[in-house]
Amino acid sequence: MMDWKDIKRVLLGDRPPIPYLAFGKDELPAEGLTMGTLIIGKQGSGKTSSLARMILDYAVKFPNRGIFSLDSSGSLTDTILTLILQQPKEVQEKLLKRVVYDELGNREWVVPLPEFSPEYGAYYEDQVQRVVRNLKKLSDYLVKNAPILGDIAITETGSELFRLICAIHNEHGENWQITEAKKLLIDKPMLRQATAKFGHEVPEAKWYFEKEFLSADVKPQERELRSYSLRAILGIIEPRETRARLGYYRPGWTPKEAIDKGLIVLVSGENLINQESTQHYLFTQVYSLIIAEINKRRPANPKDEPVMLVLDEVYSLLQIPGMAEEIGKISPLYRSRKLELMVVIQALWQLEKELRLKIWSLGNVMCFAVHDLNEAYEIAQQLFKYDPHVVKMPARSETGQPIIEADRGQYLTHANWIQGLKNRECFLRRYISEKQQDKYIRYVEKTTNLPGSTHEPLEEVKENLLKERGIRLRDALDVVNQRMLTSEPPHLN
Repeated sequence: MMDWKDIKRVLLGDRPPIPYLAFGKDELPAEGLTMGTLIIGKQGSGKTSSLARMILDYAVKFPNRGIFSLDSSGSLTDTILTLILQQPKEVQEKLLKRVVYDELGNREWVVPLPEFSPEYGAYYEDQVQRVVRNLKKLSDYLVKNAPILGDIAITETGSELFRLICAIHNEHGENWQITEAKKLLIDKPMLRQATAKFGHEVPEAKWYFEKEFLSADVKPQERELRSYSLRAILGIIEPRETRARLGYYRPGWTPKEAIDKGLIVLVSGENLINQESTQHYLFTQVYSLIIAEINKRRPANPKDEPVMLVLDEVYSLLQIPGMAEEIGKISPLYRSRKLELMVVIQALWQLEKELRLKIWSLGNVMCFAVHDLNEAYEIAQQLFKYDPHVVKMPARSETGQPIIEADRGQYLTHANWIQGLKNRECFLRRYISEKQQDKYIRYVEKTTNLPGSTHEPLEEVKENLLKERGIRLRDALDVVNQRMLTSEPPHLN
């Protein structure tokens, strides 16, 4: 006669004897997404397809909610767009109207996203401080090991330089941008002229450059030391595509617009795989603009719609210590502001050391197969409870005692299972709401099937979407390269 253990073995096959393991679908309740989500799985395990379908379902169900996807490889972006094209015509058209496609590093078209713009709805000083924080985090190693060359250059010289830049505009009232920062640092006569003409709008910057940086009492070598590391960091934005994106005066989209209108912003870094530093800078900028908008929210405001933010292997945010530290704080700190963070990785080693410890504070976990046994063991320890009733060896006699499986043995069994998961096979720890965790670990034997192929060419759709928000690269560069100093500054708020 079969007992319950035998029945579970028939139903679950070779799955470990976990008492709270139950069948489920690859679905995460929307009410629990503010707890944060970690999706982990090796390449080809099926995580991208499952995530793209979940994002699509979420977008259809909540047409008023903004969605941001930062995708380093472009794979998630392509899958989401493909799924949209496979929808019925009416649904497809509604979704495409919400899509903002932002392809970093495109050789012909650029979606502008300057560092400084009144369209962001923030004071210029707030924007200056945001840029300074980003530069310090991106140059974390330099700042820690050379505080004079790094920290002073960014915090002091950089802050005043960016304030001055925000005060400079051309004859059409279009502001200068960070793309002119290096030019001003190198061309001292131009810096003096800019300070004299526009400095009264930013008196602190005027004083710094006239009395400190450009003072005759400062030796040229010392001035060079104060600006050298900043100039080196600004060299990251020298590529033509990056100068066009950061240097154009008007943003192609803003986080505020995306949140207010429920847009689906897909930022793809596929063209910058071989430009690691540039990709780091641009993804960090986009992320910081989104967080700056979320920071404007009043905690627990019932009028605010939740906002989804997906980070798909964005190494600048997951591996650089300064940025990774901030990511680790998002889930507990931004829950009341209704930010739904999703972190997607192939392996735990992709996380910076401190973030690897904090990543388990994310409430939802979706785990596919992983390569490394040690990582599989760590996942098992974090997600599965030790069961003191699991028998390793039954009693040899009626009076004997069974041998109980030790914790390491149980976790090794679970780790072997995780390592051997098949394609599209996964398990979930999930929250049903912010207050209620699912009492079961949900085992998904096979993720949801995706629709068939589409007849519409993906590349053509991507190009059309890019043109909706973008401008020609050469036109943007013409605007940047033809900037001249004028005599009347704008009023800074």
